[in-house]
Amino acid sequence: MINDRIELTVDNHIAHVRLARPEKMNALDVKMFEAITMVGEQLKSDRSVRVVVLSGDGGNFCAGLDKSNFTSILEKAGSSKSSEPESSDSDNLVTNLAKRTHGIANAPQYAAWMWRELPMPVIAAVQGVALGGGLQIALGADFRYGSADSRYSILELKWGIVPDMSSTQIMRHLVRDDVIRELTYTAKIFTAEQAKEWGFITDIVADPLAHAMQTAADIVAKNPHAIRSAKRIIDQSYYLDQAQGLLMESEEQDQIMGQPNQIEAVMATLQGREPNFKD
Repeated sequence: MINDRIELTVDNHIAHVRLARPEKMNALDVKMFEAITMVGEQLKSDRSVRVVVLSGDGGNFCAGLDKSNFTSILEKAGSSKSSEPESSDSDNLVTNLAKRTHGIANAPQYAAWMWRELPMPVIAAVQGVALGGGLQIALGADFRYGSADSRYSILELKWGIVPDMSSTQIMRHLVRDDVIRELTYTAKIFTAEQAKEWGFITDIVADPLAHAMQTAADIVAKNPHAIRSAKRIIDQSYYLDQAQGLLMESEEQDQIMGQPNQIEAVMATLQGREPNFKD
């Protein structure tokens, strides 16, 4: 367990990250945000992990921000100002969001953007609800599998705020502009079928976690260095011009071709056997 909020297990090069606050539908409180950052830092430096599967305990992925965060805002707004105001971890979470604390992101944004920055693929397995910040964390994954009864929402306007966990920078590459606007302005809940049609999830499957694990196993059977290079190329393709993108492809390929893992991929395929890659 990490910070009593996340359970991390690693087996056969697959890291399973489980949001483990089922009694609160895995809602995001300060400790959950801290745990997400801690698990991200741990995974980032672990060369043995080739794929990450992200899920939630208790039949739900994540219900979004814990209401205690909003209580803190109201209490702070209603309290009298003093020359030396007291500060708490909760205050630090919901105030001064313009301060960059994690690279290009603030702490809440990093909880979702972090999955994009991990060097290995991340697969989200969504059951139950993925609301507000929960949806935004799922969007940080490379792709998402949802159950038929899963439900989603860009929920922030319900609480009088705007989406601010990096989703605006991710959704624009996945979902039509008018759909993003409608769902943001109305904060309505939408179905798995709608989520797939609009581009929020990759597919609807009977058992998202089992499906994610099988896909992860398929990825583990590929050259791990090429997988990491492919993620870098895809991540940067949205932001590079054509010449830069073509050059990056070539530079990454130069670093892979002829290396032991690339040779092993070829030999294993020709010999009809399982590859034995090095981390």
